[in-house]
Amino acid sequence: MSRILEKRELCVGLVRRLTEEFGSFTVQDVISETGLPRSTVQDWIRRLLDEQQINQVESPSGRKPARYAYRAKLGLPFSACKRIFTTLDKDHGIGEIYHQCSSEGAVMFCAFTHKRAGGAITSTRYEGLMLRERFKLGEKPTEKFDKQLGTSVVVERVDLRGDEIVQTLKAYGGPAHSLTETMKNAKGVLRVEFEDKGNYTEGRIFTKPLEHLTLGIDDTDTEEEGATWALSLSLLDYLAENVEKISHKVVMLNPNIKHKTAGNAVSFIEIATDPKKYQEIVNSSVGFLKRRTLSEDTAIAVLRGLEIPRDLIDFANKVRAREVEISEALKVAQKCGIEVFEVTGKRGIIGAVASLAFWESKPDVLMDASTNIQNMPT
Repeated sequence: MSRILEKRELCVGLVRRLTEEFGSFTVQDVISETGLPRSTVQDWIRRLLDEQQINQVESPSGRKPARYAYRAKLGLPFSACKRIFTTLDKDHGIGEIYHQCSSEGAVMFCAFTHKRAGGAITSTRYEGLMLRERFKLGEKPTEKFDKQLGTSVVVERVDLRGDEIVQTLKAYGGPAHSLTETMKNAKGVLRVEFEDKGNYTEGRIFTKPLEHLTLGIDDTDTEEEGATWALSLSLLDYLAENVEKISHKVVMLNPNIKHKTAGNAVSFIEIATDPKKYQEIVNSSVGFLKRRTLSEDTAIAVLRGLEIPRDLIDFANKVRAREVEISEALKVAQKCGIEVFEVTGKRGIIGAVASLAFWESKPDVLMDASTNIQNMPT
């Protein structure tokens, strides 16, 4: 066993014992027991929190430190659900629900059953361990919640109540266990309410109505060094403290244009954030790119909401087909309500704006510059 694994097993065993003996523990308790440096213990506590091996049961207050407790597994994963959050586009009455899971099998199961059951969910897709579900506000009763059809869970309605999004679900079997036992522990969930209806469980999941932002970034490297995909990924991590991370993607554009550093790839990131933090997020992003870019033509473009305008799709297809002028990109941005920011220059505006049209595209569309975007917003 490696030293890293030995330390991990030591830490897990210790926090289990401290919890059994005293009900909870602090970082200092672990330091006193092991003699390890504070930085090492804090690092392991963060890892155990991320793995959901432990809970923070008391927040720090003044000189009073945070207290933690070990989670007993009881033969089942305590929580397969890592994050559950929602974005809402109020102007169009639509939104997206995001489930980050610890199991690819669970993600596939939920994507299939939710889509089959219908209800308020209009479309489902999954990217790695992230399930994404588009919904329309309001109720849409379904007759497909039935054991004979194999649909054991349905999102029957999604509502905006004050400053909370409420998902109303019906479930039985395994999904009912998830509803009553695991979803409440996911990051982003405010609370879960449920009641036994006899042959099924009805539950309500409460989350905040966040705003979906797509940030397109282009022209941050030179022929000798740097990579736009790497810098955009760094930006996503940089913003992570104040946002919910959704995705980082790479898009191939026309490989035959004159101004390019390699194959003419552009990147975009997706985040969910409090709408009140929009300007703060934009300012932080521009500042970060300005400090890190290696190019004099770096730009960023921002699309708010969950609709991809038809004019933006047409522009992106055009960028894949031929050379376009910066003025064309600016015109489309203005027409589609896209904010454009010159970080160090203007040329990156073209790719940054074009990339925003691809956030719903499948991998084969992202990677094949000869392919047009056919999908319209759902």
